[in-house]
Amino acid sequence: MAAPPTSRRLALVLILIAAFCSAAAAARFAPADNHLLACGAAAPAVLPDGRRFVPDSGCASTRLRSSSPSLSSAAPPGSPPPPSPLHASARVFSCRASYDLSVRRRGHHILRLHFYPFAPALAASRFHVGAAGLLLLHNFTVSSPVVKEFILPVDSDVLVLTFVPDSGSTAFVNAIELVSAPEELVGDIGTLVTSGGAAQIHGLSSQVFETLYRINVAGRKVTPFNGTLWRTWVNDEKFLVDTDSANYRVWSFSGRIAYPKGSRQMTREVAPDNVYNSARSVKPGTNVTWGFPVPVGSRYLVRMHFCDIASKALYELYFNIYVNGDLAVKDFDLSSVTGFLAYPYYIDFVVDVKDEGILKLAIGGSKKSLSDEVSGILNALEIMRMNKTSGGMDGAFPIDLDMEYVVGKGIGEFARSLLCGFIFAGLFVALVMLVLRLRTELRNNGAAWSWRPMDSGEGKLARAYQLVPSKTDY
Repeated sequence: MAAPPTSRRLALVLILIAAFCSAAAAARFAPADNHLLACGAAAPAVLPDGRRFVPDSGCASTRLRSSSPSLSSAAPPGSPPPPSPLHASARVFSCRASYDLSVRRRGHHILRLHFYPFAPALAASRFHVGAAGLLLLHNFTVSSPVVKEFILPVDSDVLVLTFVPDSGSTAFVNAIELVSAPEELVGDIGTLVTSGGAAQIHGLSSQVFETLYRINVAGRKVTPFNGTLWRTWVNDEKFLVDTDSANYRVWSFSGRIAYPKGSRQMTREVAPDNVYNSARSVKPGTNVTWGFPVPVGSRYLVRMHFCDIASKALYELYFNIYVNGDLAVKDFDLSSVTGFLAYPYYIDFVVDVKDEGILKLAIGGSKKSLSDEVSGILNALEIMRMNKTSGGMDGAFPIDLDMEYVVGKGIGEFARSLLCGFIFAGLFVALVMLVLRLRTELRNNGAAWSWRPMDSGEGKLARAYQLVPSKTDY
């Protein structure tokens, strides 16, 4: 039996209200810097979330520099539709080039680089990318659509984003985002987890982070349209190591996620409500483990998000947290740090991955839990790679990212050489004219150059050049 028209209209209104609320939540944060560039495009590209990317040529707040002309490339006619409007064009560089992006407010920024090789020549590209003198991507190649996201501190009024093609290759980029990050997004203190235990670590706010994973545990995919800071969170199911559903339970929450009033640590910009509305919980005596492939030999920031949407009362939930097989927190009491149910909270862990290339995260039930059903919960998590050295994400490599040097060497040295040439030529001509004039005067007066000692006027001999008459046979 079909639903009455009134019910259908009510359902439609509720859906529209939910969509409006999600869009409003995403638009609440107004970044001071918001560079959205469609590289190589002839017209603006508008995304489903409403953002408008402008062509990178002719943008008042951006300057493109290159020692040789760059090329704008579009997808060839008849090719499949691009995954995104941002993938319809690209800016291609055959030599070192850079974008100068003006910065209104210094501090942490989110940098996203969009790559889509819609032509074979782009798929064959190999290049390096740097920002603010730090090498972000080394020997980078791409065969499918990808977005590389970095969170980095910016302490100047201009961020220089540099592309350096490998020898005999090219570099390209489809779109660029540079957005101011809210202050609460990056903290300075974390917990370093090793086989010897866990200890507090400082200085995280000075690091550069590359986002590898954003996971919405037991929930649907969250897109830039219904999230905050235009991020994407994916479901966790394919990362579960133990898929036995008897060890965990899935939760979905339809109530209101509350945030502490006046808190500078927990806001919707840290993570949206959509990732706190779902969770996986474990029973006492059981564990749930996730595994994530990561590059070996790097240090990682693991941010685990918690929000108790399962307990019926405070102080019932106690659990252990494991990072890469090591105990990070024992008998964690979420109620003691939030003071309320359905209040979000996160912990930043720092861990080194040396050998396996798999970063494992787990929660385990504690015997202190008062509930027989729930003894641990996880709502979301993020994994970010940290820079190895002050010079790059992968360490120090001899890649020159200084565009001032390149442009100065290409144009400045030419100008200096040209100026020196003119000066030298002018001096040479003046010298020749002077010599010819002197020779003419000497011939007319019968004088020639010679050197003799002359009296300095104080009874002493002083050597000086003088013009004296001498007999000369012509």
